[in-house]
Amino acid sequence: MMLMYLKLLLVFFRIGALGFGGGYAMMSMIIDEASRFSITSEQFASLTALDMVVPGPIAINAATFIGFLAGGFWGALFATIGVMLPSFIIIILVMRFIERYRGNKVMNSFLSGVKPAAVGLIAAAAITIASGVLLLPGASLSALLADPLGSISIVGSAIFFIAAIANIRFNANPILLTVLAGIVGAFLLS
Repeated sequence: MMLMYLKLLLVFFRIGALGFGGGYAMMSMIIDEASRFSITSEQFASLTALDMVVPGPIAINAATFIGFLAGGFWGALFATIGVMLPSFIIIILVMRFIERYRGNKVMNSFLSGVKPAAVGLIAAAAITIASGVLLLPGASLSALLADPLGSISIVGSAIFFIAAIANIRFNANPILLTVLAGIVGAFLLS
């Protein structure tokens, strides 16, 4: 079992070290690695719902959740430490050298290249997570193309679009939207 904990630590350390763009940009890497620990897209969709009601950054919540599913309490602890440790190390180094490299063209160009990649990774994670929420259980993205009406969760899609429109157009409180969606889901999706 100790080998599993070390694997979780190393996998999430690598994600934390290479996850430029923040937690949502890391989600593509987390989703990819989660499949190696036999985490299903339905379980991952549960993570996104859980993340809306549990405080903290998505990357840490995801590491803790996947670590727990893969190895219980100790798996959660090792995965969480793994994803957090690179940030601590990098911040210490950045604070030490920030003044020296503030105007460095190479560093600024590097960061300019990372930004579009981070947005692309966020989009990929959103599509993967959305497929676990908007499609019926067992349906895949390829099934969506073959039989769109037989693959889509009407209630899940309605909740998605209403929450998105309410938040984007009317600036509705995300916490209120999350609670209301949970109540609707409890009645219509059980």
